[in-house]
Amino acid sequence: MQVPDYLAKHARQFPGKTALVDLHTGRRVSYAQLNERASRFAEFLRERWQIKPGDRVALLAHSSSDYVEMLYGCGKIGAVVICLNWRLSVDELKGVLGDAQPAALVWGEEFDATGTALMAAFSLTNCMVTGAARPAVAGYETALAEMSGATVEMPWREHNDVWYLLYTAGSTGKPKGVPQTWGMNVTNTLNNTIHAGLRREDVMLSVLPYFHTGGLNLYMNCLLMLGATTLIMRQFDVEKTMELLEQEATVMFGVPAIYLFLSQHPRFASADFSRVRSWAAGGAPVPRILLEQYLAKGVTICFGFGMTETGPTVFLTDEDTARSKVGTVGKPVMFVEAKVVDTQTRQRLGANQRGEMLLRGPAITPGYWNNPEATAKSYEDGWLCTGDIVYFDDDGDFYVVDRSKDMYISGGENVYPAEVENVIFQLEGVAEAAVIGIHDATWGEVGKAIVALKPGAQVSEEQVIAYCKQKLAGFKAPKQVQFVPALARNAAGKVDKPRLRAEFGDKA
Repeated sequence: MQVPDYLAKHARQFPGKTALVDLHTGRRVSYAQLNERASRFAEFLRERWQIKPGDRVALLAHSSSDYVEMLYGCGKIGAVVICLNWRLSVDELKGVLGDAQPAALVWGEEFDATGTALMAAFSLTNCMVTGAARPAVAGYETALAEMSGATVEMPWREHNDVWYLLYTAGSTGKPKGVPQTWGMNVTNTLNNTIHAGLRREDVMLSVLPYFHTGGLNLYMNCLLMLGATTLIMRQFDVEKTMELLEQEATVMFGVPAIYLFLSQHPRFASADFSRVRSWAAGGAPVPRILLEQYLAKGVTICFGFGMTETGPTVFLTDEDTARSKVGTVGKPVMFVEAKVVDTQTRQRLGANQRGEMLLRGPAITPGYWNNPEATAKSYEDGWLCTGDIVYFDDDGDFYVVDRSKDMYISGGENVYPAEVENVIFQLEGVAEAAVIGIHDATWGEVGKAIVALKPGAQVSEEQVIAYCKQKLAGFKAPKQVQFVPALARNAAGKVDKPRLRAEFGDKA
């Protein structure tokens, strides 16, 4: 599969059509303007900074029209974007950049302190901020104005050409870069166009952050390939979201927490959502009572399932299935193949048998960035091993039961207990710690830390939580702490997570 510069094509075919609306700045960007500004950024990278194909450009910023311009500008010259998670601490971001080794760093002016710290830590000379220029740091608008404005047209890309990197924490706590290729982008667009019914006439409300596969690919990148319009929300605002769902949007995708916040709005019962014809959710299960609240308004929320490694869409229910079989993620989308295998024998299983889900197809990432060991562990004869325990029923509809790994999802964000445990261990007085995911009505899941203290030590729940928030992104910090004399261990001497879940988890 080869991929053309579809921004340049759209700029020629329907130059005046609105591609993006930046709700924070009020800027409306046509396809001609988007292509021109992306071209100016590409020209600056190539001519001023001598950025070459394959060089990495790190981007730390909120979702915005500028972000999209830079993402596509890098793509035009073959530079690889590192989409940095602005929720991470400086130390965590250093781990990501240490792995990715960027040739340039661009940050939003709202992250000036973090950007300056990273620039110094890596002795970066190619740096830019979206606000006004400052010593040794270029200003984004000034940089664009200095360029010619001539279209920089991306040559046709091959399927596995890398466009950008999305980082996950990794089950060991070490960040893992997940390459997102041009072929993955096309495949994901095809899958979502078929199964979500996306159209060129659509107006999408984009509320998820662009360091996240859901933010970029559900469905912003899809709609740009189709030539549709995306309304970009810098950070979720329930009042503004209600307004746009009633007045402009035709497509909506969100994590369950967003749907919960909307349902709690005073105007929810009377709101008219008839403009929106496609609703979908992912990132965590949607509670049945919440789905029923929307169904009572004539809104059917289709549920999807995916991973950063899968671009992301693997499953997306149709409306009939979403209404009649609450709890299923449906059947695999068109360009994804799924199978269930026994976790021990690795033999393929049939209907109603629980095992690990394996995936393959053109939407799957080719491997982890600069990490052949992780790649080798995650692939089995060309299949991606997800670590998710699933089964499918007699109709072929899949159900996600559990994760064979310890990861849990909080507000749509993956949290790996090993990373949090490593931080808690550093707190003076802590002998050992384990973290499990527990149910939360707002965020889907949150962390609960089970902590054993050293003899004579005095550490409070508040101290553990505050220390984690100091060292980690806020969503990774546990919301509860349980102190115990010692952690339960199995016969091999390892911490017995299943026992801890049984004793201190949701069913305790």
